[in-house]
Amino acid sequence: MLEHLRVLVVDDEPDLCEIVKRVLSRAGAEVYTASGLAGAERVCVEHPAAIDLAITDLKLNDGSGVQVAEVVRANCPDALIMYMSGLPYFDAAVVELGEDASVVAKPFRATELVDMVQVALIRAGRVAP
Repeated sequence: MLEHLRVLVVDDEPDLCEIVKRVLSRAGAEVYTASGLAGAERVCVEHPAAIDLAITDLKLNDGSGVQVAEVVRANCPDALIMYMSGLPYFDAAVVELGEDASVVAKPFRATELVDMVQVALIRAGRVAP
């Protein structure tokens, strides 16, 4: 399903990072995790140009998902960005990100996550429908 896809998952909840890693790994992706903006920066330095997709929480303890997106795109300009959020003002955040933003509402099921990743890849023309 997601073979050859390299994914960076950023969330300040370590358990959620591990769950997402397990789900995407089972679907064939290579997954890196980070617990915040600083960790995402570290992964990008350690693996330059190696991120195809970043999935990041909108709100992190040391920054924001938008900041993670900026760091990832500075190192991997072609990387896709998906956001996760369990925040009550989720709709307002989506409006600020733009209509093309891929946003996953927490909590989500494993199948929903894999489906959302596949849809994002199709929309970006990375895989055939």
